[in-house]
Amino acid sequence: MALFGRRVRLPAGLRALLAPDERVLAVAEDGPAAVAATQFGLWLPVAEGPVADGAAPAGWRRIGWDQVVKATWGEEGLQVIEGELDAGGVVTDRPARTLRLAEPRNLPAVVRTRVEASIARWEQVRVPGGTARIVARRRAGTDGLIWTARLDTGTPDSEAARAALLDYLDRLTRSASEQPFLS
Repeated sequence: MALFGRRVRLPAGLRALLAPDERVLAVAEDGPAAVAATQFGLWLPVAEGPVADGAAPAGWRRIGWDQVVKATWGEEGLQVIEGELDAGGVVTDRPARTLRLAEPRNLPAVVRTRVEASIARWEQVRVPGGTARIVARRRAGTDGLIWTARLDTGTPDSEAARAALLDYLDRLTRSASEQPFLS
Protein backbone atom coordinates (compact mmCIF):
# COMPACT_ATOMS: atom_id res chain seq x y z
CA MET A 1 0.00 0.00 0.00
CA ALA A 2 1.28 3.46 -0.88
CA LEU A 3 1.47 6.15 1.75
CA PHE A 4 -0.73 8.66 -0.14
CA GLY A 5 -3.24 6.58 -2.07
CA ARG A 6 -2.87 3.86 -4.66
CA ARG A 7 0.57 3.26 -6.16
CA VAL A 8 0.80 3.76 -9.93
CA ARG A 9 3.07 1.21 -11.55
CA LEU A 10 5.03 1.88 -14.69
CA PRO A 11 3.74 -0.48 -17.40
CA ALA A 12 6.25 -3.13 -18.47
CA GLY A 13 6.02 -1.99 -22.11
CA LEU A 14 7.05 1.51 -21.14
CA ARG A 15 9.78 0.32 -18.78
CA ALA A 16 11.30 -1.64 -21.68
CA LEU A 17 11.62 1.60 -23.72
CA LEU A 18 13.64 3.47 -21.11
CA ALA A 19 17.34 4.04 -21.75
CA PRO A 20 19.63 2.11 -19.38
CA ASP A 21 20.47 5.28 -17.42
CA GLU A 22 16.95 6.78 -17.58
CA ARG A 23 15.29 7.38 -14.20
CA VAL A 24 11.55 7.76 -13.71
CA LEU A 25 10.83 10.96 -11.77
CA ALA A 26 7.01 10.88 -11.80
CA VAL A 27 4.20 8.70 -13.10
CA ALA A 28 0.46 9.30 -13.49
CA GLU A 29 -2.40 7.50 -15.19
CA ASP A 30 -4.02 8.91 -18.33
CA GLY A 31 -7.12 6.73 -18.52
CA PRO A 32 -5.94 3.18 -19.23
CA ALA A 33 -2.39 4.32 -20.07
CA ALA A 34 0.41 5.95 -18.11
CA VAL A 35 2.36 9.16 -18.49
CA ALA A 36 5.91 9.25 -17.13
CA ALA A 37 8.50 11.96 -16.63
CA THR A 38 12.20 11.08 -16.68
CA GLN A 39 15.32 13.20 -16.69
CA PHE A 40 15.28 13.00 -20.51
CA GLY A 41 11.66 13.89 -21.23
CA LEU A 42 7.96 13.17 -21.00
CA TRP A 43 6.68 9.76 -22.10
CA LEU A 44 3.18 10.04 -23.58
CA PRO A 45 0.85 7.27 -24.69
CA VAL A 46 0.26 7.02 -28.44
CA ALA A 47 -2.50 5.33 -30.41
CA GLU A 48 -2.08 1.71 -31.40
CA GLY A 49 -0.32 1.17 -34.70
CA PRO A 50 3.05 2.20 -36.10
CA VAL A 51 4.67 5.36 -34.78
CA ALA A 52 5.38 7.85 -37.58
CA ASP A 53 8.96 8.72 -36.62
CA GLY A 54 9.89 5.10 -35.84
CA ALA A 55 11.54 6.16 -32.56
CA ALA A 56 9.45 3.88 -30.39
CA PRO A 57 6.99 1.06 -30.88
CA ALA A 58 3.25 1.69 -30.50
CA GLY A 59 2.35 2.49 -26.94
CA TRP A 60 4.51 5.47 -25.90
CA ARG A 61 6.88 8.05 -27.25
CA ARG A 62 9.21 10.42 -25.46
CA ILE A 63 9.18 14.18 -25.95
CA GLY A 64 12.46 15.75 -24.84
CA TRP A 65 12.14 18.60 -22.35
CA ASP A 66 13.68 20.94 -24.92
CA GLN A 67 10.80 20.10 -27.30
CA VAL A 68 8.02 21.10 -24.90
CA VAL A 69 6.95 24.60 -25.96
CA LYS A 70 4.35 24.95 -23.24
CA ALA A 71 2.85 22.81 -20.48
CA THR A 72 0.00 23.96 -18.26
CA TRP A 73 -1.97 22.32 -15.48
CA GLY A 74 -5.66 23.12 -15.00
CA GLU A 75 -9.11 21.66 -14.46
CA GLU A 76 -9.03 19.97 -17.86
CA GLY A 77 -5.75 18.24 -17.07
CA LEU A 78 -2.14 18.59 -18.15
CA GLN A 79 -1.94 20.34 -21.51
CA VAL A 80 1.28 19.85 -23.45
CA ILE A 81 2.29 21.65 -26.63
CA GLU A 82 5.20 20.06 -28.42
CA GLY A 83 7.32 22.05 -30.84
CA GLU A 84 8.47 20.78 -34.18
CA LEU A 85 11.89 22.08 -35.18
CA ASP A 86 12.68 22.70 -38.84
CA ALA A 87 16.16 22.54 -40.36
CA GLY A 88 16.71 26.28 -39.81
CA GLY A 89 15.90 26.18 -36.09
CA VAL A 90 12.39 27.62 -36.27
CA VAL A 91 9.85 25.92 -34.03
CA THR A 92 6.19 25.47 -34.95
CA ASP A 93 3.61 24.20 -32.50
CA ARG A 94 2.06 20.78 -32.88
CA PRO A 95 -1.56 20.54 -31.76
CA ALA A 96 -2.00 20.77 -27.99
CA ARG A 97 -2.54 17.49 -26.19
CA THR A 98 -4.55 17.35 -22.98
CA LEU A 99 -3.88 14.49 -20.60
CA ARG A 100 -6.71 13.86 -18.16
CA LEU A 101 -4.77 12.44 -15.28
CA ALA A 102 -6.82 10.41 -12.78
CA GLU A 103 -4.25 10.97 -10.02
CA PRO A 104 -1.67 13.51 -11.17
CA ARG A 105 0.54 13.17 -8.09
CA ASN A 106 3.70 15.22 -8.64
CA LEU A 107 3.76 14.88 -12.45
CA PRO A 108 2.62 18.48 -13.22
CA ALA A 109 5.25 19.91 -10.87
CA VAL A 110 8.01 17.74 -12.35
CA VAL A 111 6.98 18.73 -15.89
CA ARG A 112 7.06 22.43 -14.99
CA THR A 113 10.45 22.15 -13.27
CA ARG A 114 12.04 20.20 -16.12
CA VAL A 115 10.69 22.44 -18.90
CA GLU A 116 11.86 25.57 -17.07
CA ALA A 117 15.26 23.99 -16.38
CA SER A 118 15.73 23.28 -20.09
CA ILE A 119 15.57 27.02 -20.85
CA ALA A 120 18.98 28.64 -20.44
CA ARG A 121 18.08 31.99 -21.95
CA TRP A 122 15.30 33.60 -23.96
CA GLU A 123 14.71 36.93 -25.57
CA GLN A 124 11.72 38.47 -27.29
CA VAL A 125 12.61 40.11 -30.61
CA ARG A 126 10.74 42.14 -33.21
CA VAL A 127 10.12 40.57 -36.60
CA PRO A 128 8.04 41.84 -39.53
CA GLY A 129 4.39 41.56 -38.44
CA GLY A 130 4.99 41.10 -34.71
CA THR A 131 7.34 39.45 -32.25
CA ALA A 132 9.11 36.15 -31.72
CA ARG A 133 11.18 34.44 -29.06
CA ILE A 134 14.75 33.32 -29.45
CA VAL A 135 15.46 30.56 -26.94
CA ALA A 136 18.62 28.75 -25.89
CA ARG A 137 17.69 25.34 -24.49
CA ARG A 138 19.53 22.49 -22.87
CA ARG A 139 18.89 19.02 -24.26
CA ALA A 140 19.04 16.42 -21.50
CA GLY A 141 21.98 14.07 -21.87
CA THR A 142 23.97 16.38 -24.17
CA ASP A 143 26.38 19.27 -23.74
CA GLY A 144 25.81 22.75 -25.07
CA LEU A 145 22.76 24.75 -26.02
CA ILE A 146 20.28 24.48 -28.86
CA TRP A 147 19.18 27.86 -30.23
CA THR A 148 15.64 27.99 -31.58
CA ALA A 149 13.16 30.66 -32.63
CA ARG A 150 9.38 30.66 -32.36
CA LEU A 151 6.86 33.20 -33.59
CA ASP A 152 4.69 34.59 -30.81
CA THR A 153 0.95 34.01 -30.93
CA GLY A 154 -0.64 36.50 -33.30
CA THR A 155 2.48 37.04 -35.40
CA PRO A 156 1.86 35.88 -38.97
CA ASP A 157 4.18 33.22 -40.34
CA SER A 158 5.64 35.02 -43.34
CA GLU A 159 8.80 34.77 -45.42
CA ALA A 160 9.98 38.10 -43.97
CA ALA A 161 9.42 36.95 -40.37
CA ARG A 162 11.21 33.65 -41.00
CA ALA A 163 14.11 35.44 -42.70
CA ALA A 164 14.48 37.70 -39.65
CA LEU A 165 14.42 34.68 -37.33
CA LEU A 166 17.03 32.84 -39.37
CA ASP A 167 19.21 35.95 -39.31
CA TYR A 168 18.91 36.18 -35.49
CA LEU A 169 19.75 32.48 -35.12
CA ASP A 170 22.69 32.71 -37.50
CA ARG A 171 24.18 35.67 -35.63
CA LEU A 172 23.68 33.97 -32.24
CA THR A 173 25.20 30.65 -33.23
CA ARG A 174 28.09 32.39 -35.01
CA SER A 175 28.87 34.61 -32.00
CA ALA A 176 28.51 31.65 -29.60
CA SER A 177 31.06 29.63 -31.60
CA GLU A 178 33.48 32.59 -31.61
CA GLN A 179 33.36 33.04 -27.82
CA PRO A 180 36.44 31.72 -26.02
CA PHE A 181 35.85 29.12 -23.34
CA LEU A 182 35.88 30.71 -19.90
CA SER A 183 36.62 28.63 -16.86
